[in-house]
Amino acid sequence: MNLDPAHALDLTARLAAAAALLSNCEALAASGRMFAYPGVFHISGVQSMHWRRSPLLAVLGGRETQLLVLGLLGSLTGVLLGPWNPLGYLALLTALAVRLAMGQRRILGSDGAEQLTTLVLLSVALAGFPPFSAARTALAVGFIAAQLVLCYTTSGVSKLASPVWRGGAAVGDIIGTQTYGLHLAARALGRVPFGSPGLGWAVMLFEAAFAAALFGPPWVVLSALGAALLFHLGCAVVMGLNDFLWAFPATYPCVLVSSQWLR
Repeated sequence: MNLDPAHALDLTARLAAAAALLSNCEALAASGRMFAYPGVFHISGVQSMHWRRSPLLAVLGGRETQLLVLGLLGSLTGVLLGPWNPLGYLALLTALAVRLAMGQRRILGSDGAEQLTTLVLLSVALAGFPPFSAARTALAVGFIAAQLVLCYTTSGVSKLASPVWRGGAAVGDIIGTQTYGLHLAARALGRVPFGSPGLGWAVMLFEAAFAAALFGPPWVVLSALGAALLFHLGCAVVMGLNDFLWAFPATYPCVLVSSQWLR
């Protein structure tokens, strides 16, 4: 499967916009309790976490819903039109601006999927700035692919350095929690001999060795990406990490192009 860099970046931008769309929808659904007093993101508490008074927070305070709706519309338009359409490009810029603003307004609670989506949208914004440049497009594709490799590799290496992960208890402990767990999955895993250690080591080794797959033949690359997609699907179902299911696979078209270059 051969992908053109411009086509790959188009697919990546649309999928990243879908991740931003989901994030905006989830934030809107919880905005009533998150941003109102005594919610965790009430303006008084957030302001105290900045080292100096932020004029941006003063503007955003009380306008969170309107901002999230704007980000939702921008993300949706970006999904439908893509970065190579002028209106789609402006919509993606809007979605990016909303994410950056909300990053200041909601200073706590950021995760890897949110950060990766922001990096992808920023890369698309720089690559898609007119006039079209094949060099900028290729640079963005390579940067996005490198970010995914960095994410997986550092995650795998950090897990390998953890005695809890190496001991095999980490997966069982995580899915047994109230916040990131699913009681049914925890019970099922507990009934499988060596279930938690086996799954934990599979995740660690896969993440740490992911970069090596990019140098293999196409079927190896596609198999690695398929396994990663199943991993994120499992995290979405069991742990409720829904944005991870879109944010990380959004980079896969760029990874495919980069693997073609490496071969």
